[in-house]
Amino acid sequence: MVICNARILKDWSSTPFEGFLRIENGKIVEIGRKTDVCDIDLEGKLIIPGFFNTHTHAPMSLLKGISDDEPFDTWLFKKVLPVENKLTEEMIYWGTILAQMEMVRRGIVAFVDMYFKEEWVAQAVADFGMKAVLTRGLVGDERDDGGRLRENLALFEKWHESHGGRIKIGFGPHSPYLCTPGYLRKIFDVASFNDAIVTMHILETKKERRMYRLEDLLKLGMSKVKMIAVHCVYMEESEMKEAKKAFSFYISHNPSSNLKLGNGVPKVHEMMKNELIVSLGTDGSASNNSLDIWHEMRLAALIQKLRNPKFLPSKTVFKIATFNGAVAMGFKKSGKVVEGFDADIVVVDTKKPHYYPEIDLISNLVHAGNSGDVFATMVNGEWLYYDGKFLKVEEEQVYKKVEEIKDKILSI
Repeated sequence: MVICNARILKDWSSTPFEGFLRIENGKIVEIGRKTDVCDIDLEGKLIIPGFFNTHTHAPMSLLKGISDDEPFDTWLFKKVLPVENKLTEEMIYWGTILAQMEMVRRGIVAFVDMYFKEEWVAQAVADFGMKAVLTRGLVGDERDDGGRLRENLALFEKWHESHGGRIKIGFGPHSPYLCTPGYLRKIFDVASFNDAIVTMHILETKKERRMYRLEDLLKLGMSKVKMIAVHCVYMEESEMKEAKKAFSFYISHNPSSNLKLGNGVPKVHEMMKNELIVSLGTDGSASNNSLDIWHEMRLAALIQKLRNPKFLPSKTVFKIATFNGAVAMGFKKSGKVVEGFDADIVVVDTKKPHYYPEIDLISNLVHAGNSGDVFATMVNGEWLYYDGKFLKVEEEQVYKKVEEIKDKILSI
Protein backbone atom coordinates (compact mmCIF):
# COMPACT_ATOMS: atom_id res chain seq x y z
CA MET A 1 0.00 0.00 0.00
CA VAL A 2 1.33 3.42 -0.95
CA ILE A 3 -0.31 6.43 0.69
CA CYS A 4 0.55 9.64 -1.13
CA ASN A 5 0.05 13.42 -1.17
CA ALA A 6 -0.45 13.67 2.59
CA ARG A 7 1.49 15.84 4.97
CA ILE A 8 3.44 13.70 7.42
CA LEU A 9 4.30 14.54 11.03
CA LYS A 10 6.74 11.87 12.17
CA ASP A 11 6.71 12.69 15.89
CA TRP A 12 6.56 15.44 18.52
CA SER A 13 9.89 16.97 17.48
CA SER A 14 9.47 16.95 13.71
CA THR A 15 8.44 19.45 11.06
CA PRO A 16 5.63 18.25 8.77
CA PHE A 17 6.34 17.68 5.08
CA GLU A 18 4.33 16.52 2.08
CA GLY A 19 5.18 13.02 0.97
CA PHE A 20 4.22 9.35 0.88
CA LEU A 21 4.29 6.19 3.01
CA ARG A 22 4.82 2.70 1.66
CA ILE A 23 3.45 -0.01 3.92
CA GLU A 24 4.18 -3.74 3.70
CA ASN A 25 3.19 -6.49 6.13
CA GLY A 26 1.95 -3.96 8.65
CA LYS A 27 5.21 -1.97 8.67
CA ILE A 28 6.22 1.41 7.32
CA VAL A 29 8.99 0.41 4.91
CA GLU A 30 9.56 3.69 3.11
CA ILE A 31 8.87 7.39 3.62
CA GLY A 32 9.67 9.89 0.90
CA ARG A 33 8.61 13.09 -0.75
CA LYS A 34 7.76 11.94 -4.28
CA THR A 35 6.47 8.71 -5.77
CA ASP A 36 5.09 7.51 -9.10
CA VAL A 37 2.86 4.96 -7.35
CA CYS A 38 -0.22 5.92 -5.35
CA ASP A 39 -2.84 3.55 -3.97
CA ILE A 40 -4.54 5.99 -1.59
CA ASP A 41 -4.47 9.73 -2.27
CA LEU A 42 -4.81 11.73 0.94
CA GLU A 43 -4.33 15.19 -0.50
CA GLY A 44 -5.11 17.84 2.09
CA LYS A 45 -4.81 15.39 4.99
CA LEU A 46 -2.20 15.05 7.76
CA ILE A 47 -0.69 11.76 8.98
CA ILE A 48 0.34 11.63 12.65
CA PRO A 49 1.32 8.83 15.08
CA GLY A 50 -1.59 6.99 16.70
CA PHE A 51 -2.66 7.74 20.28
CA PHE A 52 -2.25 5.25 23.16
CA ASN A 53 -4.76 4.88 26.01
CA THR A 54 -2.80 3.37 28.90
CA HIS A 55 -5.71 2.85 31.27
CA THR A 56 -9.32 1.91 30.75
CA HIS A 57 -11.96 -0.66 31.55
CA ALA A 58 -13.32 -1.19 28.04
CA PRO A 59 -16.61 -2.99 28.83
CA MET A 60 -17.57 0.00 30.98
CA SER A 61 -18.53 1.70 27.72
CA LEU A 62 -21.91 0.16 28.55
CA LEU A 63 -22.05 2.10 31.83
CA LYS A 64 -21.48 5.67 30.70
CA GLY A 65 -23.90 7.89 32.62
CA ILE A 66 -24.69 5.16 35.16
CA SER A 67 -23.46 7.35 38.02
CA ASP A 68 -22.57 10.99 37.56
CA ASP A 69 -21.94 13.65 40.20
CA GLU A 70 -21.03 11.25 43.02
CA PRO A 71 -17.94 11.08 45.26
CA PHE A 72 -15.53 8.21 44.60
CA ASP A 73 -16.65 5.74 47.29
CA THR A 74 -20.36 6.17 46.47
CA TRP A 75 -19.69 5.97 42.74
CA LEU A 76 -17.63 2.74 43.02
CA PHE A 77 -19.17 0.73 45.83
CA LYS A 78 -22.85 1.75 45.68
CA LYS A 79 -23.44 2.47 42.01
CA VAL A 80 -20.90 0.78 39.72
CA LEU A 81 -19.97 -2.52 41.39
CA PRO A 82 -23.57 -3.72 41.91
CA VAL A 83 -24.24 -3.36 38.16
CA GLU A 84 -20.85 -4.73 37.09
CA ASN A 85 -21.45 -7.91 39.06
CA LYS A 86 -24.40 -8.71 36.78
CA LEU A 87 -22.60 -8.25 33.45
CA THR A 88 -22.52 -11.38 31.31
CA GLU A 89 -19.83 -12.59 28.95
CA GLU A 90 -21.86 -11.44 25.94
CA MET A 91 -22.30 -7.98 27.47
CA ILE A 92 -18.57 -7.69 28.07
CA TYR A 93 -17.79 -8.71 24.48
CA TRP A 94 -20.13 -6.13 22.94
CA GLY A 95 -19.09 -3.45 25.42
CA THR A 96 -15.49 -3.95 24.30
CA ILE A 97 -16.47 -3.77 20.62
CA LEU A 98 -18.28 -0.49 21.33
CA ALA A 99 -15.27 0.87 23.22
CA GLN A 100 -12.93 0.05 20.33
CA MET A 101 -15.27 1.76 17.88
CA GLU A 102 -15.15 4.90 19.97
CA MET A 103 -11.39 4.72 20.42
CA VAL A 104 -10.44 4.25 16.75
CA ARG A 105 -12.94 6.95 15.79
CA ARG A 106 -10.92 9.22 18.07
CA GLY A 107 -7.48 8.16 16.78
CA ILE A 108 -6.49 5.63 19.47
CA VAL A 109 -4.57 2.60 18.19
CA ALA A 110 -3.93 0.71 21.47
CA PHE A 111 -5.22 0.48 25.04
CA VAL A 112 -4.50 -1.07 28.43
CA ASP A 113 -7.48 -2.83 29.98
CA MET A 114 -8.36 -4.16 33.42
CA TYR A 115 -11.61 -6.08 33.89
CA PHE A 116 -13.16 -9.45 34.66
CA LYS A 117 -14.16 -12.16 32.16
CA GLU A 118 -11.19 -10.70 30.30
CA GLU A 119 -11.06 -13.56 27.80
CA TRP A 120 -14.15 -11.98 26.20
CA VAL A 121 -12.33 -8.66 26.04
CA ALA A 122 -9.46 -10.49 24.33
CA GLN A 123 -11.82 -12.06 21.81
CA ALA A 124 -13.31 -8.66 21.01
CA VAL A 125 -9.83 -7.20 20.48
CA ALA A 126 -8.87 -10.15 18.28
CA ASP A 127 -11.99 -9.64 16.15
CA PHE A 128 -11.76 -5.85 15.91
CA GLY A 129 -8.03 -5.31 15.32
CA MET A 130 -6.67 -2.87 17.92
CA LYS A 131 -3.48 -3.37 19.92
CA ALA A 132 -3.95 -3.98 23.64
CA VAL A 133 -2.42 -4.97 26.95
CA LEU A 134 -5.15 -6.91 28.74
CA THR A 135 -5.26 -7.76 32.44
CA ARG A 136 -7.71 -9.61 34.63
CA GLY A 137 -8.72 -7.37 37.56
CA LEU A 138 -7.41 -8.99 40.74
CA VAL A 139 -8.81 -8.53 44.26
CA GLY A 140 -8.53 -10.66 47.39
CA ASP A 141 -5.76 -12.20 49.45
CA GLU A 142 -3.05 -14.79 48.99
CA ARG A 143 -5.18 -17.58 50.48
CA ASP A 144 -8.39 -16.99 48.55
CA ASP A 145 -8.89 -14.70 45.57
CA GLY A 146 -11.79 -16.61 44.02
CA GLY A 147 -9.52 -18.06 41.36
CA ARG A 148 -8.79 -14.68 39.78
CA LEU A 149 -5.02 -15.03 39.54
CA ARG A 150 -5.47 -18.47 38.03
CA GLU A 151 -7.78 -16.92 35.42
CA ASN A 152 -5.17 -14.24 34.67
CA LEU A 153 -2.52 -16.92 34.17
CA ALA A 154 -4.79 -18.88 31.83
CA LEU A 155 -5.39 -15.68 29.90
CA PHE A 156 -1.63 -15.15 29.66
CA GLU A 157 -0.99 -18.67 28.42
CA LYS A 158 -3.66 -18.45 25.71
CA TRP A 159 -3.44 -14.87 24.47
CA HIS A 160 -0.03 -13.33 25.28
CA GLU A 161 1.77 -12.11 22.14
CA SER A 162 -1.02 -13.52 20.00
CA HIS A 163 -2.35 -12.11 16.72
CA GLY A 164 1.04 -11.04 15.50
CA GLY A 165 1.99 -9.63 18.87
CA ARG A 166 -0.74 -6.99 18.96
CA ILE A 167 -2.36 -8.59 22.04
CA LYS A 168 -0.27 -8.70 25.21
CA ILE A 169 -1.39 -10.01 28.58
CA GLY A 170 -0.40 -8.46 31.89
CA PHE A 171 -1.61 -8.74 35.48
CA GLY A 172 -4.11 -6.33 37.04
CA PRO A 173 -4.22 -6.03 40.84
CA HIS A 174 -6.96 -3.47 41.33
CA SER A 175 -5.41 -1.48 44.15
CA PRO A 176 -3.58 -1.80 47.48
CA TYR A 177 -6.88 -1.35 49.32
CA LEU A 178 -8.51 -4.35 47.58
CA CYS A 179 -5.43 -6.63 47.63
CA THR A 180 -3.60 -7.74 50.76
CA PRO A 181 0.19 -7.26 50.93
CA GLY A 182 0.74 -11.02 50.67
CA TYR A 183 -1.47 -11.21 47.60
CA LEU A 184 0.37 -8.31 45.93
CA ARG A 185 3.70 -10.01 46.62
CA LYS A 186 2.38 -13.17 44.97
CA ILE A 187 1.14 -11.23 41.90
CA PHE A 188 4.45 -9.39 41.53
CA ASP A 189 6.34 -12.69 41.74
CA VAL A 190 4.16 -14.30 39.05
CA ALA A 191 4.44 -11.25 36.77
CA SER A 192 8.20 -11.06 37.21
CA PHE A 193 8.59 -14.76 36.40
CA ASN A 194 6.54 -14.29 33.20
CA ASP A 195 8.18 -10.96 32.27
CA ALA A 196 4.69 -9.44 32.12
CA ILE A 197 3.32 -5.94 32.66
CA VAL A 198 1.47 -5.12 35.89
CA THR A 199 -1.01 -2.27 36.08
CA MET A 200 -2.71 -1.01 39.25
CA HIS A 201 -4.60 1.99 40.62
CA ILE A 202 -2.17 3.73 43.00
CA LEU A 203 -2.62 6.76 45.27
CA GLU A 204 -5.76 7.84 43.47
CA THR A 205 -7.55 9.35 46.49
CA LYS A 206 -6.80 11.27 49.69
CA LYS A 207 -7.98 8.22 51.63
CA GLU A 208 -5.31 6.09 49.97
CA ARG A 209 -2.66 8.67 50.82
CA ARG A 210 -3.35 7.96 54.50
CA MET A 211 -3.27 4.17 54.00
CA TYR A 212 0.15 3.42 52.50
CA ARG A 213 3.28 4.77 50.88
CA LEU A 214 4.72 3.82 47.51
CA GLU A 215 7.81 2.44 49.23
CA ASP A 216 5.60 -0.21 50.86
CA LEU A 217 4.57 -1.50 47.42
CA LEU A 218 8.08 -1.37 46.02
CA LYS A 219 9.30 -3.55 48.90
CA LEU A 220 6.59 -6.11 48.15
CA GLY A 221 8.17 -6.72 44.74
CA MET A 222 6.74 -3.95 42.59
CA SER A 223 10.27 -2.66 42.04
CA LYS A 224 11.13 -5.74 39.94
CA VAL A 225 8.20 -5.74 37.48
CA LYS A 226 7.18 -3.73 34.42
CA MET A 227 4.74 -1.37 36.10
CA ILE A 228 2.05 0.95 34.74
CA ALA A 229 0.94 2.88 37.83
CA VAL A 230 -2.45 4.49 37.29
CA HIS A 231 -3.51 7.92 38.64
CA CYS A 232 -0.76 8.61 41.23
CA VAL A 233 -2.63 11.79 42.17
CA TYR A 234 -1.10 11.91 45.64
CA MET A 235 2.40 10.71 44.84
CA GLU A 236 4.98 12.80 46.69
CA GLU A 237 8.26 13.85 45.11
CA SER A 238 10.25 11.60 47.44
CA GLU A 239 8.19 8.66 46.14
CA MET A 240 8.86 9.71 42.56
CA LYS A 241 12.58 9.43 43.27
CA GLU A 242 12.05 5.93 44.69
CA ALA A 243 9.94 4.92 41.69
CA LYS A 244 12.73 5.98 39.35
CA LYS A 245 14.98 3.39 40.98
CA ALA A 246 12.56 0.57 40.13
CA PHE A 247 13.18 -1.82 37.24
CA SER A 248 10.48 -0.35 34.98
CA PHE A 249 7.98 2.22 36.24
CA TYR A 250 5.54 4.15 34.06
CA ILE A 251 2.65 6.41 35.05
CA SER A 252 -0.77 6.57 33.43
CA HIS A 253 -2.24 10.03 33.99
CA ASN A 254 -6.06 10.13 33.77
CA PRO A 255 -7.03 13.80 34.10
CA SER A 256 -10.76 13.64 33.26
CA SER A 257 -11.47 10.77 35.65
CA ASN A 258 -9.42 12.39 38.40
CA LEU A 259 -11.42 15.60 38.06
CA LYS A 260 -14.86 14.06 37.54
CA LEU A 261 -14.58 11.97 40.71
CA GLY A 262 -13.12 14.90 42.65
CA ASN A 263 -9.83 13.15 43.34
CA GLY A 264 -7.45 15.95 42.34
CA VAL A 265 -4.54 16.79 40.06
CA PRO A 266 -1.21 14.91 40.14
CA LYS A 267 2.13 16.70 39.91
CA VAL A 268 2.97 15.63 36.37
CA HIS A 269 5.67 18.27 35.95
CA GLU A 270 7.52 16.90 38.98
CA MET A 271 7.11 13.33 37.72
CA MET A 272 8.81 14.25 34.48
CA LYS A 273 11.45 16.29 36.26
CA ASN A 274 12.29 13.08 38.13
CA GLU A 275 12.62 11.29 34.77
CA LEU A 276 9.49 9.19 35.11
CA ILE A 277 7.74 8.40 31.82
CA VAL A 278 4.14 9.66 31.88
CA SER A 279 1.44 8.47 29.48
CA LEU A 280 -2.29 9.19 29.21
CA GLY A 281 -5.37 7.15 30.03
CA THR A 282 -9.10 7.79 29.91
CA ASP A 283 -10.15 5.39 32.68
CA GLY A 284 -13.46 3.64 32.09
CA SER A 285 -16.55 5.25 30.60
CA ALA A 286 -18.32 5.13 33.95
CA SER A 287 -15.84 7.61 35.45
CA ASN A 288 -15.14 9.67 32.34
CA ASN A 289 -18.02 9.04 29.91
CA SER A 290 -15.55 9.42 27.03
CA LEU A 291 -12.66 7.43 25.58
CA ASP A 292 -10.90 10.38 24.02
CA ILE A 293 -7.15 10.72 24.50
CA TRP A 294 -7.18 13.81 22.30
CA HIS A 295 -9.31 15.51 24.95
CA GLU A 296 -7.13 14.15 27.76
CA MET A 297 -4.06 15.56 26.00
CA ARG A 298 -5.29 19.14 26.11
CA LEU A 299 -6.79 18.81 29.58
CA ALA A 300 -3.53 17.38 30.92
CA ALA A 301 -1.66 20.42 29.62
CA LEU A 302 -4.16 22.95 30.92
CA ILE A 303 -4.47 21.70 34.48
CA GLN A 304 -0.68 21.70 34.92
CA LYS A 305 -0.59 25.29 33.68
CA LEU A 306 -2.70 26.32 36.67
CA ARG A 307 0.58 26.27 38.61
CA ASN A 308 2.89 27.48 35.87
CA PRO A 309 2.03 28.26 32.22
CA LYS A 310 5.41 26.81 31.17
CA PHE A 311 4.44 23.32 32.37
CA LEU A 312 3.60 20.67 29.73
CA PRO A 313 4.20 22.53 26.46
CA SER A 314 2.46 21.24 23.32
CA LYS A 315 5.31 19.09 22.03
CA THR A 316 5.73 17.42 25.43
CA VAL A 317 2.07 16.52 25.86
CA PHE A 318 1.87 15.28 22.25
CA LYS A 319 4.79 12.95 23.00
CA ILE A 320 3.03 11.79 26.18
CA ALA A 321 -0.12 10.91 24.21
CA THR A 322 1.71 9.02 21.47
CA PHE A 323 5.25 7.72 21.94
CA ASN A 324 5.23 7.50 25.74
CA GLY A 325 2.13 5.31 25.65
CA ALA A 326 3.74 2.96 23.15
CA VAL A 327 6.83 2.66 25.36
CA ALA A 328 4.78 2.00 28.51
CA MET A 329 2.77 -0.73 26.76
CA GLY A 330 5.87 -2.43 25.39
CA PHE A 331 5.17 -1.72 21.71
CA LYS A 332 8.75 -0.77 20.92
CA LYS A 333 8.15 -0.14 17.24
CA SER A 334 5.19 2.20 17.50
CA GLY A 335 4.40 5.77 18.52
CA LYS A 336 6.23 7.40 15.60
CA VAL A 337 5.73 7.57 11.85
CA VAL A 338 9.17 6.34 10.81
CA GLU A 339 10.60 3.61 8.62
CA GLY A 340 10.75 0.23 10.33
CA PHE A 341 7.92 1.03 12.75
CA ASP A 342 4.46 -0.53 12.76
CA ALA A 343 1.93 1.30 10.61
CA ASP A 344 -0.10 2.62 13.57
CA ILE A 345 -1.19 5.95 12.17
CA VAL A 346 -3.99 8.49 12.29
CA VAL A 347 -5.13 10.63 9.37
CA VAL A 348 -6.38 14.07 10.36
CA ASP A 349 -8.48 16.45 8.29
CA THR A 350 -6.82 19.82 8.88
CA LYS A 351 -8.82 21.65 6.22
CA LYS A 352 -10.89 23.25 8.94
CA PRO A 353 -11.02 26.80 10.32
CA HIS A 354 -9.48 25.88 13.67
CA TYR A 355 -6.24 24.78 11.99
CA TYR A 356 -5.68 28.19 10.39
CA PRO A 357 -3.37 30.01 10.52
CA GLU A 358 -0.69 27.38 10.98
CA ILE A 359 1.98 29.05 13.04
CA ASP A 360 2.72 25.93 15.11
CA LEU A 361 1.11 22.70 13.89
CA ILE A 362 1.53 20.74 17.13
CA SER A 363 0.09 23.64 19.12
CA ASN A 364 -2.90 23.57 16.76
CA LEU A 365 -3.29 19.81 17.24
CA VAL A 366 -3.15 20.02 21.03
CA HIS A 367 -5.05 23.23 21.74
CA ALA A 368 -7.30 23.78 18.70
CA GLY A 369 -7.85 20.33 17.21
CA ASN A 370 -10.12 17.59 18.51
CA SER A 371 -10.93 13.96 17.86
CA GLY A 372 -13.72 14.96 15.48
CA ASP A 373 -10.96 15.81 13.01
CA VAL A 374 -9.92 12.13 12.68
CA PHE A 375 -10.46 10.95 9.12
CA ALA A 376 -8.94 7.47 9.49
CA THR A 377 -7.14 5.19 11.94
CA MET A 378 -4.78 2.36 10.96
CA VAL A 379 -3.33 -0.38 13.18
CA ASN A 380 -0.58 -2.69 11.91
CA GLY A 381 -1.20 -1.54 8.36
CA GLU A 382 -4.95 -2.22 8.46
CA TRP A 383 -7.63 0.49 8.35
CA LEU A 384 -10.02 0.07 11.29
CA TYR A 385 -11.80 3.36 10.65
CA TYR A 386 -11.84 5.26 7.35
CA ASP A 387 -13.88 8.27 6.25
CA GLY A 388 -16.83 7.68 8.56
CA LYS A 389 -16.91 3.90 8.29
CA PHE A 390 -15.79 1.11 10.63
CA LEU A 391 -14.08 -1.57 8.57
CA LYS A 392 -14.29 -4.54 10.97
CA VAL A 393 -17.85 -4.39 12.34
CA GLU A 394 -21.38 -3.69 11.18
CA GLU A 395 -22.04 -0.40 12.96
CA GLU A 396 -25.84 -0.61 13.20
CA GLN A 397 -25.68 -4.18 14.50
CA VAL A 398 -23.44 -3.05 17.35
CA TYR A 399 -25.77 -0.19 18.28
CA LYS A 400 -28.77 -2.52 18.28
CA LYS A 401 -26.95 -4.98 20.54
CA VAL A 402 -25.86 -2.24 22.93
CA GLU A 403 -29.41 -0.85 23.21
CA GLU A 404 -30.66 -4.35 24.10
CA ILE A 405 -27.94 -4.63 26.75
CA LYS A 406 -28.79 -1.18 28.13
CA ASP A 407 -32.40 -2.26 28.75
CA LYS A 408 -31.14 -5.31 30.65
CA ILE A 409 -28.67 -3.23 32.70
CA LEU A 410 -31.33 -0.70 33.69
CA SER A 411 -33.58 -3.51 34.87
CA ILE A 412 -30.89 -4.93 37.19
